[in-house]
Amino acid sequence: MKKTILSLVLIVFCATGYSTTFNITTDGFTFSPATISITQNDNVTFTLASIHDAVEVSLATWNANDISPIIGFSVPFGGGSVSGSSLSIGTHYYICENHGSLYGMKGTIIVEPPSAVPETTIESNLLIYPNPVKDNITIQLNPPTSKVVEIKLFNLEGKLVNVLLPKTEVSGLFVRSFPLNNVAGQGVYFIQIAENDKTAYQKIVIL
Repeated sequence: MKKTILSLVLIVFCATGYSTTFNITTDGFTFSPATISITQNDNVTFTLASIHDAVEVSLATWNANDISPIIGFSVPFGGGSVSGSSLSIGTHYYICENHGSLYGMKGTIIVEPPSAVPETTIESNLLIYPNPVKDNITIQLNPPTSKVVEIKLFNLEGKLVNVLLPKTEVSGLFVRSFPLNNVAGQGVYFIQIAENDKTAYQKIVIL
């Protein structure tokens, strides 16, 4: 019965199109992070130095560190935004026109289908960082009253990947880091935080 209810809830939230904005910056002559995974509900903001832009090219052009032809999105020097809804599902290759050929300054955006898992809010002061994450994810909660908390990791299809924290009573500020490198592979996941009768989902990207 619980599985049926959960499935219905996931379908409803999938249709509402919850989104997350991912930020790509520059570190010298590299994009940071150089690879991100998003869903078509998400958005990407490029915050770049004034000498860098980001233009989509073909895989062959990307492999050759070339700068033409431009075949898709184009972000001007200094940065801009790209809507996930404007990108097709799959991998999009981009490069800096000024520094792609000389420094190999390039990156990829992997676009996944819209997820079947909702993102919601709960009463606690909830923080989950860093995101994207490589190794350890830190979760901070500050429930106003004592609560029983359980934290789980789900994949895009809504299947349970790992129980990060079994049911534990939390009172006051709770901060804990959880290793993910041996739990799940690269991709988009959802962390579920259950507090008594309330549940929140936060999208994360594992690099």
